[in-house]
Amino acid sequence: MTDWILKALGMDAGDVDGLAGWSVRWETAQWGLLAVALMGILSLLSWWFYRRSPQGVSFARRVLLTALRLSFLGLVVAILLQPILVLTLEREVPRTLPILLDRSGSMALEDGDGMSRLRKAEQALATPEGSAMLRSLEKDLEIPRFTFGTDSLQEWDSSSGPLVAEGDRTALGEVVRKTIERYRGAPLAGVLLITDGGQNSGAPLGEAARQLKDAGIPVYAVGVGDPAARDVAIEGVEMREVLLADDAAPVTVKLRTQGMKGESGRVIFSLGGVDVAEEEVEIGEDGLQEVSTLFVPRRVGEYVLEARFESEGASEALAGNNSGRTSLRVVDRRLKVLLLDQAPRWEFKYLEAMLLRERRVDLSCFLFEGDPEIARVQGSPHIEQFPARAEELFDFDLILLGDIDPRFLTEERLALLGDYVSSAGGALAVIAGKRFMPAAFARTDLEQLLPVELAGTSIGSANSAAVRPLRLSLTGKGRESVMLRLGDDPEASEALWARLPPIYWAARVARAKPAAEVLLTRPDPDSGATNTPVVALHRYGAGEVLFVGTDNFWRFRRNTGDRYHTVLWGQIIQRMAGARLLTEVPRITLRANGRRFGQGDRVRIYARLFNASWEPREDELVEAVLAVADDPGRRQEVSLRAVPGQPGIYRAELAAGPPGNYRLALPGEEIATLDFTVSDNNREYVRAALNESLLRDFSRETGGTYFSLAGLEQLPAALTERSARLTSLKEVELWCSPLFFGLIVLVLTAEWIVRKFSELK
Repeated sequence: MTDWILKALGMDAGDVDGLAGWSVRWETAQWGLLAVALMGILSLLSWWFYRRSPQGVSFARRVLLTALRLSFLGLVVAILLQPILVLTLEREVPRTLPILLDRSGSMALEDGDGMSRLRKAEQALATPEGSAMLRSLEKDLEIPRFTFGTDSLQEWDSSSGPLVAEGDRTALGEVVRKTIERYRGAPLAGVLLITDGGQNSGAPLGEAARQLKDAGIPVYAVGVGDPAARDVAIEGVEMREVLLADDAAPVTVKLRTQGMKGESGRVIFSLGGVDVAEEEVEIGEDGLQEVSTLFVPRRVGEYVLEARFESEGASEALAGNNSGRTSLRVVDRRLKVLLLDQAPRWEFKYLEAMLLRERRVDLSCFLFEGDPEIARVQGSPHIEQFPARAEELFDFDLILLGDIDPRFLTEERLALLGDYVSSAGGALAVIAGKRFMPAAFARTDLEQLLPVELAGTSIGSANSAAVRPLRLSLTGKGRESVMLRLGDDPEASEALWARLPPIYWAARVARAKPAAEVLLTRPDPDSGATNTPVVALHRYGAGEVLFVGTDNFWRFRRNTGDRYHTVLWGQIIQRMAGARLLTEVPRITLRANGRRFGQGDRVRIYARLFNASWEPREDELVEAVLAVADDPGRRQEVSLRAVPGQPGIYRAELAAGPPGNYRLALPGEEIATLDFTVSDNNREYVRAALNESLLRDFSRETGGTYFSLAGLEQLPAALTERSARLTSLKEVELWCSPLFFGLIVLVLTAEWIVRKFSELK
């Protein structure tokens, strides 16, 4: 019946399985009232004329003729209103099941059987069982086949020969997203994903899983590889970029382990091919663990520090990921530190004594209430007056600002300190005190420099001593900070902080500023807060400001002597002042958006240039030279252009070249350099084992199922919906359709026949 109706309307019924509904729309409905009036008038006229027909015509025949005439008139009026029939049609179509086969670099790994993962996946689909399964599915489903290396899809024809595993990263989320975009509007039975789960790039899979779940598209993941593969990978080697000669510096190696719990090994550190340190490693649970050691460079120069893992146990799935490296510079110069305070309080005395013992520190002190004669004593670190000019103050690598009366820190001096930090890229550490700092500096330029917001209290209430001792707690950032690291690792450091003697005073502050990092907190008995900032850090312009909200660190000496007090302040000073070590010339600062890059990454270089008077340079263009340490003959010119509206600031951007150690040199009367490393950015060999848990979670969250490669034949049973009923709207212009005109002809013919039989003209 549906087919006959559709044909009558002039439509092809071959692709339609049924009619779900219909409706009529009048295209010229605005003339509806006029059409009704016209129809009424014509109907009355028709009835009046047929009433006056000869008496020989029966009443029934008169009614029939009237009805026929009215039907004709109704059809004519309908033509004027242009009716459009809207049909809701149904059609059953096969769903689509795209097959996505991973051919990224990690699929070339062999899991001890001499066959790559990619080859195993190909054979699983090509076996008689696999081929039969696909043929059975193709009876009900559309099954396009694709391969992917990074995040791009390529159509795959198995008859074109064996595939080659290549690519330096895998972005499963991007691959699935592109598949959905490709088949937007088409009914999908799901996505068949064959991979080792080496997700290492792009958006997290959770985002893709939510998108698939909302769209009702399940993922059927097939894992390829050994989930229990033994492997240790070095994911990174972390240490300071610039070290002082004969100064111990921590080096941290990040190990990712799999399937080797309870085994032991060692991490060997080598400098220039010569082993310099070694640390034993007890491998714990699968995942990330850190190994740290202290490295003491002896000679000035440029080096590459390599860390490699060695084990005497059974072989690993992948040995090529057992090493990592980082570049470093060893310099032999002293850090210039300026210590400012009102009077020699306890923290000042112990801090001065500690800094005088440090051979790596060139200390200058100034006490606003001190005896000027002290500065005239031979060998005294004290200076006679506060540095009043930029060329005097800006040469310091670090300024330690103590408990100073605002009357002595005038607006001019505060402005100079602000320029020192924001423009010259200096480091400022503000040490709170009971008399003035920081409460007395509310609503001054110094408050703008601080990484904390001051509490709205009077100086006395803000600086009053605590009734009970205050215990300090490390934050997450504090556990990671080298400044507050008192133990060999973050866990040991946190345990030591918990055992340190308490403090008895800390400055009242409201909260940290939005961009600040809070490293150390305390409870506040007055407000009830448990995490009031004590040590906080933030960037301010080109430099950094550290807030130390207590002058009670000297209490850490109780029963321990100088041990923890010296270590703590030594690390703070080296971390804060060390930024100036990145360049040989303080007036020339070169920075990049990282230390390590992958080949092809964008390297953004920034330069802050001052003349001898610490005035910004005004050149439009500054030329630099980029050379490769391993190949001095490979050089290129780099142009740094002035940044509009930022005096003395220059910028350049370039693509990272082949792997190697690079040095950017800015020639002139005083040469400044910047070092960075370009490494092979292949992420495929960081993890050797099949990431089975990732694929299971991904499948479950999308409503799909996870299979091992051996269990691939279970896929047909998991596919519950293989077809879909699609609905579509079809509009038919009735007023010009064959059916409509056929009705008009039929009505007119019927009236003519009846009139002839009635002997009417």
